[in-house]
Amino acid sequence: MKANEIVTVLNHFKWSKYRRVLIDGTWGIGKTRYVSEFKKDQSHVSYVSLFGKKDIDSIIQEIYFQIIEKAPLGIIKKSYRVLREKFKNVTFRYQGFTISVPLIEDLHKSLNKELGSKGTYIIIFDDLERKHHNLKITEILGLLDSLSKIENIKTVLIAATDQLKGKDKTTFIDYKEKSIDRTYKIDDYADNAPVDILGKQIWEVIGETAKNFDFKNLRTFEKTYMFIKEVIQILGKDIFTDKFTRDDLYRMCFASVFFNIEHKNEMRLLDTEKKDSDIRNAVYKGSDSGVIEYLYKYILKRTMDNVMSKYVFHHIKNWYITGTYSRDDILSVIASINSFEEKAGNFYSSEKEILKMIEHTKTYILNLNGTEKVDDIITHLSDAFAWCEALSVDFGMSNEGILKNIKGNVSNRIELEKSQFQNEVDTFRFHSESKKGGELTRAINDTIKMEYQKQLIQKIKDCYFEKTYQVRYLRELTDLVYSISNQSNRTYILRSLNEHQYFFPIPSGNINENFWYWCTQIKLLVREIEARWGVENYSNDFKEYLFKLDEIEEDRMLKYRLKTLFER
Repeated sequence: MKANEIVTVLNHFKWSKYRRVLIDGTWGIGKTRYVSEFKKDQSHVSYVSLFGKKDIDSIIQEIYFQIIEKAPLGIIKKSYRVLREKFKNVTFRYQGFTISVPLIEDLHKSLNKELGSKGTYIIIFDDLERKHHNLKITEILGLLDSLSKIENIKTVLIAATDQLKGKDKTTFIDYKEKSIDRTYKIDDYADNAPVDILGKQIWEVIGETAKNFDFKNLRTFEKTYMFIKEVIQILGKDIFTDKFTRDDLYRMCFASVFFNIEHKNEMRLLDTEKKDSDIRNAVYKGSDSGVIEYLYKYILKRTMDNVMSKYVFHHIKNWYITGTYSRDDILSVIASINSFEEKAGNFYSSEKEILKMIEHTKTYILNLNGTEKVDDIITHLSDAFAWCEALSVDFGMSNEGILKNIKGNVSNRIELEKSQFQNEVDTFRFHSESKKGGELTRAINDTIKMEYQKQLIQKIKDCYFEKTYQVRYLRELTDLVYSISNQSNRTYILRSLNEHQYFFPIPSGNINENFWYWCTQIKLLVREIEARWGVENYSNDFKEYLFKLDEIEEDRMLKYRLKTLFER
C-alpha cells in the first residue's frame, strides 16, 4: 500500500476490532509524515517516538503528560485539585519519577469521566528500529499489549523492520504474532509526495529521471530540494540563461544527492563493457571526470539542455558531498558557458560548418591580446578539439604553440592574494571531451604554476627591497616547496635566493615584530628546501653566511638574535 493510505487505516482503526496494529515500511517512505497528518486534528491521540529511548518508564511518563496536555485547559484547571488527590503518588514534574501502566488506566478513566467522553484513545509508537540498545523489544511489545488491554485504548507501532538487526530482529519475529493483531505494509510513497516536497517546477524536470530508479526514500527528494535552494541562494538567480539553464542545475543537484544517498557514492550502474573503460580509468587515476561522466550517462541518461554544463557538475557534486565550494570559481565557469558563442559546433551541422568553426577557433588563438580569460580560451578549444578528434582532422597548432600564444593571458590570470591551487585551471574541463585537451590543460597548469611562482618570488623581492616584509607571501612559498617537482622551477627559486642573500634582512639595531617574523620564515623556507629538494648543507650554508657577516662583531644584539633564531 502507499504511504498516504496510512490516514485511512488509522481512521478505520478507531472503530475496528483490532487493538494493536503495526505499520511497517522502509525509511523515508513517508510513514511519519502521514501519521502526523492523521494526529494533528485528533485530540484523542498520543504520539511517542522511541528514538533513543532507554527505558519503559520514560515512555510511560511521556504518554501520561500527553494525555494531560490534550485535555481542554479549562477542565484541567477546574479539576487540578481533584486530579492531585486521585493521584497522590504523582507530582506534576516531567522528570524524577516512575509512572505505572495502571496509573495511565486510572488517568484515562478519570479524564473520560471529567470530560464526559468515552471515545477511543490511540497511542502511536514510532521509530521502533531507532530505540536505544538498552531497551528490549520484549519490553516495548509488552507495553503495547498492556496498554491495549485498557478499555478504549488502542496502540499503533510504526517501524522499518528491515532495519532491525541481530537479536532485536529475531525477538521481533518471535513475538510479532502474539503482540500484533494486524500488519499494514507500506511499500511505496504517495503519488503526490515528490511534487509536494519538490514543487511542480522541479518535479517536472527530474521526475522522469527519478522514475528510472527503484528507491522509496522521500528524504532524497527533501535533501534535493534543500540543496537546490542552497545553491541558488548562494549563486544567485541571475546565473540562468538559455545556455546555462535552471533545469540543468536541478538535474545536477538531484544526481549529486541521489548518488550520495541512494548509491553511497558507488558507481553501481556502471556497465562492465569495454566502452566504459574511460570512466573506470579516470576514476582509477583519481580524476573526478570519470565520476561526472558516470553521473551524466547513467543517472541523468544524458538529459541535459547543454552538455557544457558538465563543467559545473563536479563543483556541484563536491559541494554536496563535502560542503565546500568556491562561489567565484563556479560563477566563472557559468559565465564562460553563458558567453560562449557556438560556431556551428553541433551534431546537426555540416562538415563544412564544423571545419569552419575549428578554423575560427585557431584564428581566435592566434590573435589573442592577453586580456581574454584563460577559462574562455579553454572553452573554445574544448569544443574545437572534440570535433577534431571526431572528424580525425588536425587542429593545426601544437600544444606548445598554443601555450606560447596564451602566455600573456596566463600572466594576467595570476592573483597572488589567492593560493597557487586557486589560480590553477580546473583540469576536468578538457578530460572527458578530448585527450589533447586534457594534455593541454595540464600543460597550462604547469605554466600557471611556474608563472605564479615567478610572480611570488618577485613579490617577495619587492617586499625585501621596500622593507614592507609581508610574511604571507613567504609562507605561501614555503608551503609550495613540497609540491614543486619541476627542476627548472627549483633552479629559478634557488638562484633568486642566492642572488639576493636569501632575502634575509640583517636583524641589527632597532627592529619590529613583523621584521622578525620575516627572518624566522626565511629560516623555515631554507630548512624546507633542504629537506624536500635534497639540497645538501643548504641550512648550514645559510647559517654560515649569517655568522660571517661583518656586522655581527659590532652588534651584540644581532649576534644574540641570530643565536636565538638557530637555537629555536
